[in-house]
Amino acid sequence: MTRRRSLLATLLAGPALATPALAQPAWSPSRPLRIIVPFPAGGSFDVQARLLAEGLAPALGQPVVVENRPGAGGTIGAAEVAHAAPDALTLLMGSNGTQAANVTLYQGRLPYDPARDHQPITLVTVQPQIVAVGDAWPAERTLPGLLAALRARGEPTPFGSSGTGSPTHLAGEMFGRALGVTLTHVPYRGQGPALNDLMGGRLGLMFPSVADVLGQLRAGRVFALAAMSDHRLALLPEVPTLAELGHPSLTSSIWAGLFTRAGSPPAAIARLNAEVVKLLQAPALRGRLEAQGFEVLPGTPDALATRQAEDTVRLGEVIRASGATAD
Repeated sequence: MTRRRSLLATLLAGPALATPALAQPAWSPSRPLRIIVPFPAGGSFDVQARLLAEGLAPALGQPVVVENRPGAGGTIGAAEVAHAAPDALTLLMGSNGTQAANVTLYQGRLPYDPARDHQPITLVTVQPQIVAVGDAWPAERTLPGLLAALRARGEPTPFGSSGTGSPTHLAGEMFGRALGVTLTHVPYRGQGPALNDLMGGRLGLMFPSVADVLGQLRAGRVFALAAMSDHRLALLPEVPTLAELGHPSLTSSIWAGLFTRAGSPPAAIARLNAEVVKLLQAPALRGRLEAQGFEVLPGTPDALATRQAEDTVRLGEVIRASGATAD
């Protein structure tokens, strides 16, 4: 516990917590902006970045281009932003993977330091995760039914994820330990291939976000047995939470936040925060995101930095307990 508090205090004291100076003169970009998405095109982070770019361009008076830099668990894109000029013109759509879990997962080999090299702008969304099964198993589609089926198997049950150390992997590790069931992790290169195997019966279960499986849920090819959230989800009001089912500490979500290069002008951070928060609070954009399974939760740079620091500690503990390392 002492080590955890010490690490958290160190992270919270880092430069990422610098609050933009409100007295700074107004900032306007002199050139086009880029939003680096460290994941493939077409995914949930790409969707969010493109919606933000669409609204930011007229607000800032400059084009805003989305560029996908997938690979290595998001480290390629995150490192590009960490080494960009500190002018707030290169933005990162970061996650609790790129900004927190990778610190432990890469065991000192990470080509950037999220707390030192990235300046938070605002949290964008939180994507609660669910306990999901395919349409062929188990026979009783409830959490007790799933647990009974898992315990009746004579061998570990495979669960799929979008990659080692991803939130969908770590949620499975937490689930197995908390509920005393034996699972085997099968990492994939993205959610798509894993979902295909879940629906094909080659995987027993997954822990995806609602946004990533909404179409399959509506088609009846994937079933949500529980929400890994402290509240019922707007798009799945009939699905109980793990807290309701007796497991209040078993929560997991995927968050997306907007960052830029540390050392960028405080006035730029203040302006970007104000514009993005305004966009996300507008009913039109909020409605589009919520309809796809996102919970829209913009806030201050400091609030995002605190979330990042806390997840660095919390997810680090899960990774060390699982023995996971980057490929």
